[in-house]
Amino acid sequence: MMRMSLSLDHRLELSQEQKLGLKHLLLLEQKLRHPDIPNASKGLEGMQIAHEILRTREAVGILIGGLAEAVWSQRRKPEDLAKHKDVDVAVLDDTFELKEKFEGGIDWWMSKSGKITIGSDASSIEGVQKQWHENGNGVVLSFGINKGSELRPGLYIPDSEWVVDMREYEADANVDYGRISAEFDEDVFEKFREQVRRRVKTRLPKFIREAFKDYILSGDYESDGEKIDAVNLDRFDLETIRGINGFEGNDEEPDDSVTDV
Repeated sequence: MMRMSLSLDHRLELSQEQKLGLKHLLLLEQKLRHPDIPNASKGLEGMQIAHEILRTREAVGILIGGLAEAVWSQRRKPEDLAKHKDVDVAVLDDTFELKEKFEGGIDWWMSKSGKITIGSDASSIEGVQKQWHENGNGVVLSFGINKGSELRPGLYIPDSEWVVDMREYEADANVDYGRISAEFDEDVFEKFREQVRRRVKTRLPKFIREAFKDYILSGDYESDGEKIDAVNLDRFDLETIRGINGFEGNDEEPDDSVTDV
C-alpha cells in the first residue's frame, strides 16, 4: 500500500496551458512526415542492404525515423518492420558518396554544412557555422547528428532513449513559440516523452540482435565488454531550421513547416 501511495503522490498533473502545449507537440509529431521515395527497400531487408553498402564503402550510418522506433520491441516480427514505407539512414561520414540519390532503395540522409543566417532583420546573426542532414529530395532533418568517436563501418541501431530524444528534438524544433499560446516547460516535454515511450520499448527482437550484433548503440547490448555510445544529437530551433532552408546553396524556397522522418 505504501508503494502505491508514493506512486500516486508523484503523478504529474498538467495545467490547462501545459495540456495545450502537449497537444501541440503531439499534433506536430503526427504531421511531420516526409514523402515516399521511389522503389523503397523496406524492413530488415532494407536495413541489411544499407548495412552492406556502408561497410563496402567504409562509412558509418545510423538508423533514424519510424523504423528506428519499430525495432525497439522484442515482440516485433520481420513482417511488422516491412510495413514501414522505407529505411531512413543518416550517414555520418562526409566522404561517403552515392551512385544515385536513393541507392539500394534507401532514403539516405547526407551530411552537409555551411554558414547560415539565424533570425531576421535587425536581430539576425550571420555566418553561423552549422552541420545538418538532408535527403535526396532536399528535405532537412529537424536535428543534427554527429559522431562522438570512431566507429567501425556499417549501419548502427540507436539506443531506445536516443530515439525518444530524436522525437522530442524534431517536435521542439518545429514549434513557433512566438505564435503559440501554450506552455512548454520540462513537465510538458516529459509527458511528451512518456507518450513516445509507449511505442518505443527497451528490448530488441532476437532477429535484430543477431543481424546487427556489435552495431547496437545501447548499454544493454555491449560490444567487446564496452558500452557503445558514440553518436550525438544536436538540438535545433525553428530559426536554425529556417536558416538552413535559406542557405545559399539551397535552391528551394525556405519552408517553415519542416518535414522530417
